[in-house]
Amino acid sequence: MGDLKSGFEEVDGVRLGYLIIKGKQMFALSQVFTDLLKNIPRTTVHKRMDHLKVKKHHCDLEELRKLKAINSIAFHAAKCTLISREDVEALYTSCKTERVLKTKRRKISRALSPTELRPELAPSDPFCGFWKENKLW
Repeated sequence: MGDLKSGFEEVDGVRLGYLIIKGKQMFALSQVFTDLLKNIPRTTVHKRMDHLKVKKHHCDLEELRKLKAINSIAFHAAKCTLISREDVEALYTSCKTERVLKTKRRKISRALSPTELRPELAPSDPFCGFWKENKLW
């Protein structure tokens, strides 16, 4: 398969296949989605990618064949996108550590007046919130 170098790298217990393109380790985005970030919604991952300004590389036919040969992408895949090791690390860190990006909900809550956001006085019994008329709800 030409002069493409490939290999495997383990990230958080997940084995990801990579290609060396122009001296950089490049990972298949589809494998990153399905194996590494499988419990995170794709919309969240895409937002993080936009926020981090992740650079994508679209595979040519030879790269596509090599990724199929090392089982990094599905055998029936017609195209593939690659991202660099640095971008995988930044994306993984961002998705695993930061919980919420700035959303419309936060902006709306900031627009409310301070009297509407005033916390209720804390009751003396910390468990009284669990009980209502001697029933657990």
